[in-house]
Amino acid sequence: MAHDNHQRGGNGNGQDLPTMWIDPQACQGCVLCLKACSAKAIRVRGGVAHILPQACVNCGDCFRACPHMAVRCRTTPLEHMRRFQHPVAAASPTLFSQFGYRTTPNQILLALERLGFQQVMDMGWLCEMNSVAMEEYLLAHPELRPGISPSCPAVIRLIAMRFPSLLGNVLPILPPRVFAGKVVKERLAQSQGWDPRQVGVFHIAPCAAKMVGPHDPVVLDQPYVDGVFSFREIYGPLLQALQGLEEDHTLQKCSGAGIAWAMSGGQAAAVDVEHTLDVAGFDEVVRILEMLEAGRLRDLRFLEAHICPDGCLGGPLVVENHYRAKSVTLRQMRRFGAMSRVNRAKIKQFMADGLYDWRQEASPRPLPPLDPDTSQAIAKMKAIQSLTARLPGIECGVCGSPDCQTFAEDVILGRASEDLCPFTYQRGGPQPAPAGRQTVTVKDLVDKLGLEVAAGAGGLGREVKGGYISDLLSDVMANAQTGAVWLTIQAHQNVVAVAVLKELAAVILVGGRAPAEETVAKAEQEAIPVLTTPQGAFDLAGRLHDLGL
Repeated sequence: MAHDNHQRGGNGNGQDLPTMWIDPQACQGCVLCLKACSAKAIRVRGGVAHILPQACVNCGDCFRACPHMAVRCRTTPLEHMRRFQHPVAAASPTLFSQFGYRTTPNQILLALERLGFQQVMDMGWLCEMNSVAMEEYLLAHPELRPGISPSCPAVIRLIAMRFPSLLGNVLPILPPRVFAGKVVKERLAQSQGWDPRQVGVFHIAPCAAKMVGPHDPVVLDQPYVDGVFSFREIYGPLLQALQGLEEDHTLQKCSGAGIAWAMSGGQAAAVDVEHTLDVAGFDEVVRILEMLEAGRLRDLRFLEAHICPDGCLGGPLVVENHYRAKSVTLRQMRRFGAMSRVNRAKIKQFMADGLYDWRQEASPRPLPPLDPDTSQAIAKMKAIQSLTARLPGIECGVCGSPDCQTFAEDVILGRASEDLCPFTYQRGGPQPAPAGRQTVTVKDLVDKLGLEVAAGAGGLGREVKGGYISDLLSDVMANAQTGAVWLTIQAHQNVVAVAVLKELAAVILVGGRAPAEETVAKAEQEAIPVLTTPQGAFDLAGRLHDLGL
């Protein structure tokens, strides 16, 4: 049984629904998808799983985990190409790895032509072009460290949701699948005398994330791609088209460098700048992004990140096992060589003409606040913390939420009832609230602890309700409590933005760190006190505790 389902989500803007959905008739409520989802975007209620659209990054891990084939992917039906007089295929080079050692990339491109596509783009060649474009951009912007590849839409969505401070590191270069559509719509159609309204560009993709390609909500406002076919849907027709195929002309232009884009490390090897890094897999990508956000890896120039293991070879919609596919890809790379024949001068001209430009900047897509009203959000946060303290912390998933803290949030936000947890009252029932304490202000800390006010003196009257120590902005965004003072060595202006977002009382730079000039300006503007001290975080935290915080 195929997992794919021919449905489009929402109103067509790519934001209303994730690319994955769960068939309630097939779902057994087994919570395997819940436990597999690193984004914590799945809940099981009433014995049926469902996906929270605002939290999903379209990684497809739920798709891989479901043994009941209840997780479905929103794809474009293959017959949709018949709606256009001039259908054009743009297949990921990962497709070259799905048919074994003897089938060449050119044969696969010819088979696509036999399926009825009027034009077949060699995406491996466009990937080689993209490598040059990214390299040229990095060379022209030496201050960008590192530049992050825009090719994996799940990674870009993850950054927009959880690491917005890194959005400026994402290279503003259209990824190959979108560049293909733009070239076809704006140049090929004109040269062929085609009516652009009758030109349909279809991407053939190995993963769920690229199903948002036609209307990518993060970086695009122009739908250059008219549909996305999955490997699983097109594999059977392609097998038939390969039978008796006469290789009478050549469509393949790419070398092994373009074919290598299918697997993790292919881009990092092709982008010729010093200190490149490739990383694959949700958890590993998050770890690297946390390191970047913390100011580490400063010597890195280029980061290639994939949400899937082994890059696109490990996409959830591939047909071939990704280890076998990697072996095939390596064989093809040796056969066609790693030397690219891309004309660098032509790529520079494309860049000058704006062919690689995004129409809009990537913008943050943070999770919605607990409540639009600040006071209500604070009250809900306290209620979540109180309930979490009463839960067992065994992360069993019986309640239908991925962990105890998420379950507490679901209860307070009305998405679940407390009695769904069978352990809630097995630890002596609800615990009494902590005893009241005397109000402590930021100015009290300055006076009693000998702190220096570097900026934001207008906020010294803020009440301090606790403290949090971390040098990871994403960690603070996820876990710091409203009203806390934040102890950190980070001195750039993004700390002020996070403090405003989390409604922190103040930022304390420990270890003698001093704020950057732009940090001071931002803190004055937002009236967020930025304090400094030669003390280390450990010693200062002890003194805060002595004050009753």
